[in-house]
Amino acid sequence: MKARCRLGIFWAFITAVLFTTCQSQPSFFAAVEPLPTLVLTLSILPIPPTPLLTPTQILASATPSATPTAVPPTPTPTHTQTPTVTPTAHYQLALNVTQPQGYLSQFRLVAFYGSPTGPGLGIFGELPREQMHQQLLATIAEYEPLSDRPILPAYHLVTTVANPYPPTYRHHASLELIESWIEEAKVLETAVILDIQPGRADLMSEYNRVEYLLYEPHVHLAIDPEFTMNNWQVPGANIGQLYAEQINAIQAKMNAIGAAIGLNRVLILHQFRPAMLPDKALIEDYPYVEIVIDGDGVGAAGAKIRNYTTYAAEPAFEFGGFKLFPTDGDYPIMTPTDVMNLAPQPVLIIYQ
Repeated sequence: MKARCRLGIFWAFITAVLFTTCQSQPSFFAAVEPLPTLVLTLSILPIPPTPLLTPTQILASATPSATPTAVPPTPTPTHTQTPTVTPTAHYQLALNVTQPQGYLSQFRLVAFYGSPTGPGLGIFGELPREQMHQQLLATIAEYEPLSDRPILPAYHLVTTVANPYPPTYRHHASLELIESWIEEAKVLETAVILDIQPGRADLMSEYNRVEYLLYEPHVHLAIDPEFTMNNWQVPGANIGQLYAEQINAIQAKMNAIGAAIGLNRVLILHQFRPAMLPDKALIEDYPYVEIVIDGDGVGAAGAKIRNYTTYAAEPAFEFGGFKLFPTDGDYPIMTPTDVMNLAPQPVLIIYQ
């Protein structure tokens, strides 16, 4: 019994010694250095303010006071590099929205006609862009000694192209492609004419598709009655017609654009038969729209001159246009001197 008590006292002593020793040594976990705390500092750079446009820049950009509805986004152009051509005249004008100024009273246009989608409709689109533009400038050089005003190069783009296929009997050049040509034309100080051949499609719908582009000072509009079909006509098989009511509705919209940007808009109506514009006397006069009756049609010079002279004496004639087909049926092809001897002198000469 006494032996067991001594053994218990001995083990109690050992336990006390060990406990005291451990208490006096540093802990293993206390010996490990704590990990440093990671502090993130977020630097916010100030955003520079957007510079304000001057009134001159705003007018030069010809942005409408109210953004037109359904304006498609501006795509990234995929076209070839802009040709480096020195323009021969300046279309850039000091625009004044309080009193829009005339366009064809200041300039004469010499245009190449065709589709931006490629060859088939005229000279335009049949050559590489830079070569085509150089050829256009060379043509203008022949007219310059005969002109009483600066001559601007012009691209006459068929943007809605009539075809013989139902239901609408027309197809479109893409807006991306049209915009690329308009941007290059701006750099080259070249006018652009957007031509509509509506087929059986609704003419106002075709106009609305490109209306936002007419806010650009160098962009104008043409409508081709030959390819404005009723509900039984087919492009190529029938000659169409365009009525004053349709023309006046589009003039009203263009008139508002001219007033908004400070520069008259030009509306070109092609004609080679009386029935194409059957009620000319009802075409109204809008102050900010300049109408050109273009003497269209392929054929002998004498017949083309008679048509032009007749149109000049009819209602709705403000300015004259004249179209030439150098490789497609005119005989003989009229020279610049022949064209400028017309009375009145055309302010728009188109080569198809």
